Amino acid sequence: MFTRSNWGITNRARFTEARYTVYVEGGGGNPGQGSDDVIFWKAVFARLRPDLAITLKPFGGKPQLESIARKVALGEVQNTIVAMDADFDELLGKKIMSSNVIYSYGYSWENDVLIFSSVETALERLIKADSLPVHVWTAVESAYRECLGRLLKFVNVDLYLRILKTSLFPRISSGRFIGQIAQTGEPIIDLGPLRSCCIQTILTIPRSERTSKPVASIIDAQVHLQGHTLMFLARKVIAYGLKLSGRNLNLTEDLLVQTVIPAFCEYGLMDDEFLHSHYTKMLSSLR
Repeated sequence: MFTRSNWGITNRARFTEARYTVYVEGGGGNPGQGSDDVIFWKAVFARLRPDLAITLKPFGGKPQLESIARKVALGEVQNTIVAMDADFDELLGKKIMSSNVIYSYGYSWENDVLIFSSVETALERLIKADSLPVHVWTAVESAYRECLGRLLKFVNVDLYLRILKTSLFPRISSGRFIGQIAQTGEPIIDLGPLRSCCIQTILTIPRSERTSKPVASIIDAQVHLQGHTLMFLARKVIAYGLKLSGRNLNLTEDLLVQTVIPAFCEYGLMDDEFLHSHYTKMLSSLR
C-alpha cells in the first residue's frame, strides 16, 4: 500500500515510528517475507549507525529498488533510503547518485562479507575454536585463493557481456563448474562449462554489436564475482575446512549467512580499510 504513491513512500517511516524506511532487495515485496539482505543491512546499520531509527523493507529485485532510488535522487520522496548491490553499476556508469541511495562495496553484500577474514572467523565459530589449526587455515586459504584465481578471467568476461546487455554467471548454475574432490572435499573449478557458456552466449550476439573489450580489467575476483556464485564457492570452502577439522556438520546457506554476517560486522567491517571507509562514508552522510 505504501509504495503506490510518493506520499505513501515518504510517510511509511512515520507509521513505523522510524526516521527512515530502508528498502532492500528480496522478499518480492510480500508482507512478512524475509530476506538475507535485511539481515545484512540491519547488522551494518546497527554496527555503524545505532543512533538511526530505521525499518527495513524487502522490495523485490534490483529493478524495483531502482525505481524508488530514482525518486529518492530526484527529491520526489523523503524519509527513505535504498540499499542495494553495486553489481557492475559503477564500472558501467549506472550508479544512481544520492546520499540516500547506498550500495555494497563489492558486487554484492555477499562479496563484502565473504572476505577471507570473515570466512576464517565463521569457520572458527562453526568448529567452536578460538583459532584454526595451522594445517586447516593453510588449506582453506589456499583453496579459496586458487579457486578465485581460476575464475578471474571469467569475471572479466562477465563484465564484457554486461556491456553487451547479457551476462555469464547468472546464466550458468554454480554447481556446473564448482565442485569438490570426493575423497578430501577440496573445492575445484571446472573451466569447461564456463568456456562453453561463454562461447554460446557470445554467438548469440551479432558481430556488429560486439564492442571492444573494456580498457580496464578486474583484478580481484572476490570483489567482483557474482554474489550468489561466491556464496556457493564459500560454502564449499568452509565445508572443506569443517571436514579437515573433523566436524560433521550440514552447512546450509542459511547457517552460513547467520554465521558469516555477524563475523563480518564484528571484525571484517571494522578491520578492512576499504570496507570500513566505504560503509562509514555512506552511512555518516545520513541525518
